[in-house]
Amino acid sequence: MASSLDQSPQALVTAITSAARDAIVMMDAHGRIAFWNPAAESLLGYRAEEVLGRELHACITPHGVSDGMQTSLERFFRGGTGASVGRTVEVQARHRDGSFMIMELSLSAFPSEEGWHAVGILRDLGRRKRTEARLMRLNDCLARLGPDYRDNIASITRVCGELLESDAAIYHRLEGDRLCALGGWRTPEDMPTEDEPEGHVCYDMIRGVHGDLYVAPDLARTCYARTDPYVRRYDLRAYLGHVVRCGDTPVGSLCVVFRSEYTPTEEDRRVVGILAAALSAEEGRHKAVCQWMHAKEEAERASRAKSEFLSRMSHELRTPMNAVLGFSQLLEADPALGGEQRAHVHEILRGGRHLLDLINEVLDLSRVESGHLELSMEPVPLAEVVDECFTLLAPLAREARVDLQVHTLDAVLVADRIRLKQVLINLISNAIKYNRPGGWVQVRQEFTGADAVRVQVRDTGAGIPEGLREELFKPFSRLHEQTHPGSEGTGIGLAISQRLVGLMRGGMGHEAVEGGGSCFWFELRQGTLSTVASQPGDGGASERPRPEPWPFTLLHVDDNPSNLRLVEQALSRRPAVRVISAPSAGLGLELAGVHRPDLIVLDINMPGLNGYQVLEQLRGNPTTAAIPVVALTANATERDVERGRRAGFDDYLTKPLDLERFLGAVDTRMASAAGARRGFPDQPA
Repeated sequence: MASSLDQSPQALVTAITSAARDAIVMMDAHGRIAFWNPAAESLLGYRAEEVLGRELHACITPHGVSDGMQTSLERFFRGGTGASVGRTVEVQARHRDGSFMIMELSLSAFPSEEGWHAVGILRDLGRRKRTEARLMRLNDCLARLGPDYRDNIASITRVCGELLESDAAIYHRLEGDRLCALGGWRTPEDMPTEDEPEGHVCYDMIRGVHGDLYVAPDLARTCYARTDPYVRRYDLRAYLGHVVRCGDTPVGSLCVVFRSEYTPTEEDRRVVGILAAALSAEEGRHKAVCQWMHAKEEAERASRAKSEFLSRMSHELRTPMNAVLGFSQLLEADPALGGEQRAHVHEILRGGRHLLDLINEVLDLSRVESGHLELSMEPVPLAEVVDECFTLLAPLAREARVDLQVHTLDAVLVADRIRLKQVLINLISNAIKYNRPGGWVQVRQEFTGADAVRVQVRDTGAGIPEGLREELFKPFSRLHEQTHPGSEGTGIGLAISQRLVGLMRGGMGHEAVEGGGSCFWFELRQGTLSTVASQPGDGGASERPRPEPWPFTLLHVDDNPSNLRLVEQALSRRPAVRVISAPSAGLGLELAGVHRPDLIVLDINMPGLNGYQVLEQLRGNPTTAAIPVVALTANATERDVERGRRAGFDDYLTKPLDLERFLGAVDTRMASAAGARRGFPDQPA
């Protein structure tokens, strides 16, 4: 079988030159055109039959043949040599319509019986430069797209119109039952921003009537001359459009329009396709952003609702707990109480304090999860904190018959001292609670690197079954119900501890101890003793400044009668204190102005004027502006406390009433007032 190459050389040359995209022109030994391929016809505007046999330079040289060019031609005809032969040079050529074009010319020579012939391959350099400029403009547009959806649509639409040199460019998007012009370049001022979609060519594009790309070189020959109101109103003649998708769904159409007939090149089609793809990507990104924003708003709304719920529940739970714990503390201190009665009161206090701990744990977890927990990182001696924890937990250990042990603790940790103590108390109390009689709890340290310390809390309890270990640090897991039925707890202590350690830039975990028991550990960065500031003592009741025996007036404003009675009885231990009770905010303001008390204790949630409004009026009245005001309220979240401090309360105490702290705050104010009176002898002591 003969191959496709088994044909005359002339046929092969014709096939090759006809398929070439560059213009191929041959000049004979007399300067006449001997060959003119189809690409030359397209590029220079002459048909082959128009130019074959004519002088080449007379046809396409912009300004005719100069003397210098004539000398070069004669040299070429004699020897086939010249400055441009065998090279690629940039030249100018004249189109049939008289316009000038920049060309890239590759020139070669070959001899014949008549003399030297020249073969030139011409490429439109201007078109290539225009293509390069288009690509640069296109890349610059896409690279400059920012986060704003509308701005990006406007930029893409404008570049589309500019690159295709159209009369206008538009991005139409179908929103519900309306066709909306989201992007427009050179659009008429009276063109509606939205319209009924029926009849519009863009709407048919979105519906898939024309596929992804639609070209109408002459709209007058289409149905849109009758159906599309914009075609008639603005005398549009040509249209080029591309579908825009969001995912797999067509949502819009990017188009350019012309007021004269227009046939797009392949390059024009590619440009519109690239920009439509950019709009599709923008639609997808915008949808994702909107979904993310919606989810974020929903999460924030849920978080606010949770915070408000916790705040309300905290107040509602703490208000009755204030009476339970407050009066129980007063009963416990009553010397006339019998042994059995004292035991009953002790159980009330024990149950009430446990309930308060549960409330505080839930609120603590909420603060940690919401990121509203502020830490004060500093170098903290581990031994000091462990000693404080052991002192606090020693009664619990004695009751459970568990021995508390420490190895040498000389490490200094970079931590928040209060939160470090909270973590250790949780781990040690768990180790005591879930231990066995006669067992022990050990706290030891291990230096795990140049700047890290691992603190271990080991116990001799039953340990954690392997199947439950993955649930250890999950909130509300309540594993103790399976390992120690009947024990109390919310199941969030370990979750809070792990997250607190994480906030202190550390890690936390658990290991089983060979032979039984558990080892909970956490790692924190190591600090240095030289940077540790001296830590003040906890300050027991014996360290507080004691009041001097002179009258001290305290005004208590609270709408709850039981709260008023509780404070009155609590202060009965301070004979020098005269308590004035006001069951309403208005009466409290009147009494403050008349009696000018040394201290005002103020509830927040009251009918009529709340505590913040009362505080504002007190501060605005010169008679009462300097009186210290302490909040005593069931609003106990961190946000509530911070708001109270910003509002100007001198101290912020929360319910249920901590009797020792409350009396300490009163004693401090009494001592301060006594010092001020000694400095001003003209005032009555």
